[in-house]
Amino acid sequence: AGPPGGGGVTAPFEVARAQRAASHGRPDHLTRTAAEPRADRISDARIVAVREETPTVRELELEVSAPDFVFRPGNWVDFFIAEEPKVGGYSMCSTPAELPRLRLAVKRSRHPPAAWCHSAAAAAGAVVQLKAGGSFDWDPARDGGLAEHLLLVAGGIGINPLYSIAQAALAAPRAAVPRLRRVSLLYSAATPDELAFRGHLEELARSDERFELDLRVTRCGTSGSSWSGPTSRIDAEVLRAAVGGA
Repeated sequence: AGPPGGGGVTAPFEVARAQRAASHGRPDHLTRTAAEPRADRISDARIVAVREETPTVRELELEVSAPDFVFRPGNWVDFFIAEEPKVGGYSMCSTPAELPRLRLAVKRSRHPPAAWCHSAAAAAGAVVQLKAGGSFDWDPARDGGLAEHLLLVAGGIGINPLYSIAQAALAAPRAAVPRLRRVSLLYSAATPDELAFRGHLEELARSDERFELDLRVTRCGTSGSSWSGPTSRIDAEVLRAAVGGA
């Protein structure tokens, strides 16, 4: 797959940011993904809503200003914050069909971009800059005609790109995915309240018979919420069952 498109304001300062981080022996997102395809330019994006998705994950809904900003399900964005030398890298949890709105779910951490996303500064009206990139994606034009069973496996905040892919695959016109009969998502988190997007995933499973959802946790936690699902990790046996024992 080629790089996703996009437009907006050029960002020569991103190279300097990556070089500063590397000089301190801490390769940042830009350095780690230097070989990945990405758009040539970045776009301003304004935060329009903030939601607490789990006790440790905050979802930012943004509106992208560049009309030619595009991405594919599974892609991520370089996330630039004014006056912050470090650059975040977050996978979209929304689908391209929702543009110019875009959603990112960010796990709380001490990494400066993530800490900013969980601060009062990340409020409606705040402006950041985004650049789409990544070679991990699902493209219905490329993959839809061949896919019969789409198996997605996620742990923790790694649900983001797979949530985008699952939504896009299930929403694709039947003519674009004529052979698609199963979309299976195996998703594990530490505790039930850390299963991001759980409500919507369960709704998708009820509304589309092609969608098979396997939620599991590694411990039940102390939140007081009941949990009747599996308490285990996703292992080889779980994977074999998901592909029909093959």
